[in-house]
Formats: sequence, C-alpha cells, structure tokens
Amino acid sequence: MKTTTITKYAVILLLMLSGTLSLCAADNRSERIFVATDRDAYLAGENIWLSLYCFESGGVLSSFSSVAYVEIQSTEGTGIYAKLALREGRGGGRIELPPSLPTGNYQLTAYTKQMLNEEKAAFFKKTISVYNTLTTARVAGNVVVSDERPAETSREKQALNSSFLDVKIYGGHNVIPAKSRIPVSFTNTGDTPVSMHISVLREDNVPAPANISLASFVTDITQQGDLPVSNLKVVPDFEGEIIEVSVKSAKGENLSDKVMWFSAAGGVSDIYTTLIDSTGKAVFFTNSFFGKREVVLDVPEADTTAQLNFTIKDPFLKIRPETLPELKIYRGLNERLRTRSIEMQLWRRFFADSLYEKKRVMYDPLLPENHTEYLLDNYTRFPVMREVISEYVPELRFRKVEGKTMLQMILSDRLSNVSISRDNTLVLLDGIPVFDHNKIFNYDPLRVKSLKVYEREFFIGYLSFSGIASFSTYRGDYPGLSFQGNVRIMDYRGLEHPSRFTGTEVRGGTGVPDTRSLIYWEPVFEINGGENSEIFLQTPSYSGTFTLRIEGISAKGEPFAVYKEFTVK
Repeated sequence: MKTTTITKYAVILLLMLSGTLSLCAADNRSERIFVATDRDAYLAGENIWLSLYCFESGGVLSSFSSVAYVEIQSTEGTGIYAKLALREGRGGGRIELPPSLPTGNYQLTAYTKQMLNEEKAAFFKKTISVYNTLTTARVAGNVVVSDERPAETSREKQALNSSFLDVKIYGGHNVIPAKSRIPVSFTNTGDTPVSMHISVLREDNVPAPANISLASFVTDITQQGDLPVSNLKVVPDFEGEIIEVSVKSAKGENLSDKVMWFSAAGGVSDIYTTLIDSTGKAVFFTNSFFGKREVVLDVPEADTTAQLNFTIKDPFLKIRPETLPELKIYRGLNERLRTRSIEMQLWRRFFADSLYEKKRVMYDPLLPENHTEYLLDNYTRFPVMREVISEYVPELRFRKVEGKTMLQMILSDRLSNVSISRDNTLVLLDGIPVFDHNKIFNYDPLRVKSLKVYEREFFIGYLSFSGIASFSTYRGDYPGLSFQGNVRIMDYRGLEHPSRFTGTEVRGGTGVPDTRSLIYWEPVFEINGGENSEIFLQTPSYSGTFTLRIEGISAKGEPFAVYKEFTVK
C-alpha cells in the first residue's frame, strides 16, 4: 500500500537527526522489482530501453523507494551499471551497450536498497543476448557456433485480462502506410487507473532467451507474501539517492563535525550539506539528479592549504553470475544480424540524440518559481561585476565586512521593512557554492549569461541563508573559477534520465534511410478509469510486420497484456 507522506518524512528526519542506520526498520515492507525491456536480444552499440515496476509483496505498486539499481554482467565480470528514478513504483530509462561489448549472454539484475534489508534478498534477474557484429570478441565459454538452427523462442503474444483496455491502431486497420504519422487510441473502460509500458517493434527473430512476463511475475510475488526484513543494514533511498562520501586530510586534520558540501555543476539547486562523522564519512540525502555531471565536494572550514582526499562510495553490488545459458549462434543468422547492424550504425551516426525524448522530472525542491532573473545581454555590459550589481540589481550590494568582501542581499517584507544580510547570502556559480565572495567580485561579468535572485530564508541541511544569488555562465562550466585544497571536483553519474523513444524527428526528412525496427517505446503510460488517451506512431520507410505490445498493472494489482500485429506497406 502507499506510504503516507508523514511517515516517510518522519523516517527521514529521524535518520538525519540520529546519524545512525538503526531506524531502517521504521518501515519493514519488502519490495520486488520487475524490469521490462523493448526486446531480449541486442547488438553491441544498441540501446536497451527499460520500464521498471516496483511492487510491494501484495502485487501493488510501491511508493517507498525512489531509486532502482540495474546491473548488466557477464560471467567474465564485464559490467554496465545504471541508476533509474522510481516514482510511485514506476520508472524508465535507457542503457547504451558499448560497441566493444563481447558477443554472449548477460544477466540483467535489478534491486532497490530496501531489498538489501531482507534476510534473503530476491533480486530481479533476466538473461539478455548480445551480438557484436563489429568484432569477433566473445564471452569465454558462453558462445557456441553450430550449423543446426536452434528452436526459436518468441515472446508470448496472448492477450491477458485486457477487457478493460480497448486499443485501436489507425481506426482498426491492419495495414497502414509507410512514412506516415499513425494514431493509436487507448480507452480504459474500467473504473481503476492503469500503468503500463508500450512498445512497437518489428519482429526479426534474432534468437533471444525466454524470460518471465509481467503477469507471471506479479502472480509469483503475490503468492510469496511478505519476506522478513532485518535491522541495521542499509538506509533505503526514500526521496532520492543517498550518497556516501569519505574524506581524509593529507595533514591528518580532524574533520569530525565539520560541514561538507556536495553540489552538482551545471544545475541550480543540486546542492546539499551534512556533517562529517568521527570516521570521516558524510552521508547526503539528495533529491536525485540526472546524467553525467561534475560534482564539487567542499569542506569550507578545513585547512585550505591541505589536500583533502574524497572517495564516493560505489552503490552497486556488482553481482557477477556464476553461470548463464550458452548463446547458440547458427550460421544462417548472418542476414538478420546484418540488417540490425546497419540500423544500429545509422542510429549511432545520425540519430542518437534526436529520436528520443527526455521526460520531465520532478520539481525543483529548493528554489521557488517566484524569483527575479536578470539576462545580462539585455543591459549595457560593464567590465566589472561591482558595476553590474550596483547598476542593475537592486536586491544585492557588495560591502566590506570585517575586511572581507561580501555580496549582501537586501530583503524587504510585506510591510516594506528592509533588512540586509551580513555574511549569509548563498552565492552560486553554475550551481557551485562560492563562499569567498571576493571571487564573484573579481569574476568577469562577460562570462555570465544570467543572474537569478531568490529573496527569502533558505535552509540547506544544517545551515540557513538569507537569500540566494545564482549566476549562470553561457556553457554552465564555471570558466575561470579556481579552488583551493579543501575542494575536489569529480565526475559522477547520476540517475539515467527518464526518456521515451518516439522517432518524431524522422518526419522532418534527413536524407538517411529510416531503418528503425523499434519505432515506439513508452516506459510509463497511465490512464485513469473511464478516460481516453492517444499516441502517434511514425512508421518507417520500409515494409514489414510489427507488433504493438502493451503490459501493465491496474491500481488494484491486476496485471494485463495487449498484443496487436499490423503491417506497414
């Protein structure tokens, strides 16, 4: 069942105040993850498109965990790792398979941190096949070449419990034109909301492993019931990714109880603070951020002349399968793989960044929408920052406080009473906190594209600030900003951005053959009871038979599936 907001925030607050892991048992529910993929056999260099379902033991979607961890590993230990956002038990994303990935079978494993608290964790596991058409590299001992064609395994295509979901393609036609924008309509004829994933794929019969369906998975976990959850192990990701950082001073300085900052460059409010414990560890309860980012770790109170060494804990278990089924390749497979290889290479060369759409993520948890923004190109450009602030930004002023340059916020309340912050205005440059305001005072304003001013009291972790001044450069890469020894910049991979594959950009015409075999993928599609919805398919430029495949779950925990075949001519 759905966790109440009060319960979740109470647990988070108690965890942060206690500084221990002993309150993990505040919610002892068990979770199960199911991962649906667009197919089960891939070429190295293709994308795996994923849709995630996080269930409670009764088979209904869980609102508890907010991050899922996905690993793809061979028996040799070759690994690909990704973190995906969960919201109300659902999530999605894509994982790009490296073009150098050896041919063989791989295990896809998925779990949440809450599952690590079970006495016997039951992770989701499925086998996927990968064929490399560019190299002869193979997973040792896992690939068998034969003249005999193996028995083909096809995905189950029998509709299941779909009486409350009516689906029509192009008004009910079975043959639809190529290079066209075709509507697909959905009607939820029941009174219960449903959540599902949608794929439209050309079946090319490249051999793939047989894997469990969503319906069978839900049946299994419903029959299993609750599994025991133990104490004192792992804090689950309640509201976002929990990031653990260890820090040591090269001079042996005691950093206990000092504040550490964690910020992701290029954003606006991906900034967090916490206290360093006696072992040199800091734990950040984030709201999650997405994509590959540079993160800045800073202990402002530490000796600025001493080198601090930061280590971010790897959150993945790196589960290496001991055995996997052999991948059997027969010699007559060449033509099927050649067609897919052309598609993959065209995708990577021409379409990689244009045919999929990033879905909107959650709101900004820190900064409000009501702020004042200054686009500096709209004003006469001054060569020094002091003149920019004094001439154009009435909410801010530079002043000397005890010999230090400070950027102060001029605040006014509803009664027009004015107050001025002394030394606690938070200054950001491309999302990075700048505590030495002299750096902003001397910063080249010609590098700054915009300035946003937030006039109110802000609380970030253990600290409070009277207003925020957020400077953004043109490229978001904080050019010319220097750091001392108590600061470290590191590459970090956040969560994979939720995304859907629509192919709508193909309509504009690129002069490149449209060879897509996957023409649509929607990881999370929801319809309320009694409501209608619609999507549009951009059909490719060639003829073929395609399958519209839908799997999902109702709010009551009822799984369903819909399959429809159609021909493109």
